[in-house]
Amino acid sequence: METDQPTRAGNSKRLTVLSEAERTALYGLPDFDDFQRAEFFAFTEAERALAERRKGPVERLHCLLQMGYFKAKNAFFNFSAQAVSPEDVVFLVERYFPGSPVTLQPLTEYEQYTQRAEIAKLFGYRLWSGTDRPTLVETAALLTRRDVSPTFVLIEVLAFLKARKIVRPGYTTLQTIITDALTAERRRLEQLIEGGLDADTNVALRNLLVREDTLSELAALKQDAKNFRYRMMAAERQKRITLAPMHHAAKKLLPLLGISQQNIDYYASLVHYYTIFDLRRMKPGQSHLYLLCYTWQRYRQLSDNLVEAFDHHLRQIQQETKEDAETAYVQAMAKRQQEAPQVGRVLLLYVDEAVDDATPFGVVRKQAFTILPREALLTASQRLCEKPISQMELRWQAIDRVAVRFKQHLRPLAMALEFSAQPVTSPWHAALYWMRDVFSGQQRLAQRPVAEIPSDTIPIQLRRHLLNLDDGGNPTSLRGDRYEFWIYRQISKRLATGELAVDDSLRHRRFSDELVKVDRQAEILKNLDIPWLSRPVEAELDVLCADLDRRWQRFDRELRQGKLKHLDYDPQHKTLKWRKPKADQEEDVLQRSFYDKLSAQGIADVFHFVNGRCGFLSALTPLQPRYAKKIADEDSLMAAIVARAMGHGNSRMAETCDIPYHVLEETDRQHIRLATLRDGCDRISNFIADLPIFPLYSFDPDVLYGSVDGQKFASAEPTIKARYSRKYFGKGKGVVAYTLLANHVPLETELIGANEHESHYVFDIWYHNTSAIVPTTITGDMHSVNKANFAVMHWFGAKFAPRFTSLQAQLQHLYCASDIAQYESYLLSPAGQIDRGLITPEKDNVDRIIATLGLKEMSQSTLIRKLCALSQHNPTRKAVFEFDKLIRSIYTIDYIRDPQLQRDVHRSQNRIEAYHQLRSAISQVGGKKQLIGATDLDVAITNQCGRLIANVIIAYNSILLSALLERYNAADDQKAIRLLRKISPVAWQHIHFLGRYLFRGNRHPIDVEALLADVAL
Repeated sequence: METDQPTRAGNSKRLTVLSEAERTALYGLPDFDDFQRAEFFAFTEAERALAERRKGPVERLHCLLQMGYFKAKNAFFNFSAQAVSPEDVVFLVERYFPGSPVTLQPLTEYEQYTQRAEIAKLFGYRLWSGTDRPTLVETAALLTRRDVSPTFVLIEVLAFLKARKIVRPGYTTLQTIITDALTAERRRLEQLIEGGLDADTNVALRNLLVREDTLSELAALKQDAKNFRYRMMAAERQKRITLAPMHHAAKKLLPLLGISQQNIDYYASLVHYYTIFDLRRMKPGQSHLYLLCYTWQRYRQLSDNLVEAFDHHLRQIQQETKEDAETAYVQAMAKRQQEAPQVGRVLLLYVDEAVDDATPFGVVRKQAFTILPREALLTASQRLCEKPISQMELRWQAIDRVAVRFKQHLRPLAMALEFSAQPVTSPWHAALYWMRDVFSGQQRLAQRPVAEIPSDTIPIQLRRHLLNLDDGGNPTSLRGDRYEFWIYRQISKRLATGELAVDDSLRHRRFSDELVKVDRQAEILKNLDIPWLSRPVEAELDVLCADLDRRWQRFDRELRQGKLKHLDYDPQHKTLKWRKPKADQEEDVLQRSFYDKLSAQGIADVFHFVNGRCGFLSALTPLQPRYAKKIADEDSLMAAIVARAMGHGNSRMAETCDIPYHVLEETDRQHIRLATLRDGCDRISNFIADLPIFPLYSFDPDVLYGSVDGQKFASAEPTIKARYSRKYFGKGKGVVAYTLLANHVPLETELIGANEHESHYVFDIWYHNTSAIVPTTITGDMHSVNKANFAVMHWFGAKFAPRFTSLQAQLQHLYCASDIAQYESYLLSPAGQIDRGLITPEKDNVDRIIATLGLKEMSQSTLIRKLCALSQHNPTRKAVFEFDKLIRSIYTIDYIRDPQLQRDVHRSQNRIEAYHQLRSAISQVGGKKQLIGATDLDVAITNQCGRLIANVIIAYNSILLSALLERYNAADDQKAIRLLRKISPVAWQHIHFLGRYLFRGNRHPIDVEALLADVAL
């Protein structure tokens, strides 16, 4: 889009789609090493014959160069003797022109075109021509409806050309096509918006941007709640009321625009970054588009907030009343036990032979009062005459005492939300709306006739607790407060199972509503390259079940023969234990000694050095290219990132660096966004992946391990996502930074609530990884395990490999594929047998889940959470969980049998723990291990800033280690290379985080050779 896309190229109207580094990588001449040179300049007979048809040696040399470069990049180049690598020319001359002094000289245009046409034809390609432009323009236009980021459109356009074997045109041509497509998409949307909005909605949208005193209505809507207290939630409900008419208009209009959920989220996010003034000076169609997307998303976020607040208060009240009831019950039982001996002694007076029958009763009574005083005896007697109070009744009595609280906190929330039911005849849905009618009439539930109570909402065992009954057991009236609380409990339970749903929300819709429409399923699956879809389900199950049977047989055989030396088997109790090897301290000692030899550098100098190598700061494009600096001020960008990541804030940062406060504030507002920070991190990650040291960190050349884990951070300010956790945050609140790491490189990070289950995000964070590093095996701790992750990761061609802590506990999840009777003689018996009959009939529904996950249009964590919460009788849930058992059993046997796999998984998890120490050190520079930010979005940005700084440090260390590796490779010092492999790039003792930050001038350029001059392993 014109006003919210990357910077423009010079004075051109075309968008700068790629950075200089990316453009060079895509369109620059290949930079071959010796291995690549031998690979790409090895020609077949047909390729040699094509070159031999050229009329002279110069033409043949050009042809060989073009063919080699075409094989590497599927593109043609205009090259001169100065641009082409001399090593490439020397290699070709020595191999294909022995004894001939051939030099590279210019060719005629005709010869260049002829060579390109023939080379393209030889490799099954054809040259780009003007006739291809309309098709590419149409393709780009359709792509912009999925994602308006220019880089995405470019990548997909290149994939489109490659699939059709068309040699890609020049960068300027693609630039123009993408710019025109984005401009046309903007105009299309503007026209649809302007023509589709009614007058009332237009006025409502404009009113959002009108300032009243100092705060516009939009600014008020953008403010996030800090907690779940009454006043905050009252404000959230009022925001929903304000947004309701605009949300209704957005629900009708947005589907007509034909744009993806990803684009809706993107347009909505711009409202967070643009000021009210920015939005007011845009064209109405454009600002209204952003506002409509924002109101659609914000209304649903507010619905989620209300549901979360409802659950929060309900859990609190349930916990408190449960504790109160248990305390009261214990006290009642203790009182009975305390009184029992005295009551017994009083009763013994009636059978005491020393008391004559003629003794006056008054005398006996006096004796009884000496044992138990009159009032105590009266109380104890009455207690004995009554039926002992049950824990259930005590629980309801405790609920009676907190009725004022749940009426204040739960009732407004339940009455504000719009619930739908499946089936529509749900009694709980009927009860909720009956209560709503009663309360709207300013009446109490107890005042309504018993006949009005919706049927099937009072279980038989609760009748005496929820109803007032006469002597005959017939209900006379409703205990209104108790019934109200009972319905609130059922609403929460039914929301979790999907019987009830909030349609206008992001996290609490029904599971079936999260899935793609059936009519879109086939199209989506066709475009997904997923192994599960490549063969019939029966064939897939045959292979997997056969694999599991073979593993069981091999495992039992090796256990009997004593070949599994890392295991201790107890035949009496049929238990297994690991023999844990001693920890190797060599790596820690080696790492400390290496980094201690390096002279310390300031973080600002490290920033400059790494940015000079990979240009990651160019990804932090301004929000408004027309009105902001076209080239980002790198010094200000670094300072703004450091200010957030290290907890300084811009005000404190301005006092400790050489950049003024107003520059930091404007830089932060214009450039520091989630999208730009992720792009910057990806550029650093991709740069590290291309360094020579990166492959050395792989445990297995055929497997790239990635690890996931969460790290707790306190929140500097309260937000909705921040939750209490005494163990981690003391009396404060905090969040969890969930991170994916591979070969020491943090590929992705997401903030989740401290109350959320980490296992719901394993697939999400792996599948949303946008870097060029793609792990094939994902490790995690036991928090990453649930009943679906093994299945989901397998469907998408990855392997889930958690680190098991208790071996004996995992045997309970070990199943077999064949008849379980065949395993009676085995040393260890399976926990059960895989039921293939549960999986096969649900193939279509499983494919629908896969299509939804592959679409990336919604939170996969929400989908997996709801899948795990479905009814136990749901056939789709049963199928997924049964398939998960199958994949988990295969992995579990491998993990138990293979000590090398155990070591690799353990080392993979150790790496992310080391990264967490680095992130902790970065965040604590400001004094506390916390993330600053007034809203959840601000906190997420701070988290990404911390990852970026960590990535910069890891890149800096990787550059140093790569330089050493090249030195030892040249000397063929294999021992030093083996030692180098043990040194992690996750280290920071040689980097200064504190002091006065000097970003401008007075720099201290880093000389790698000088740094490593005296370093030896």
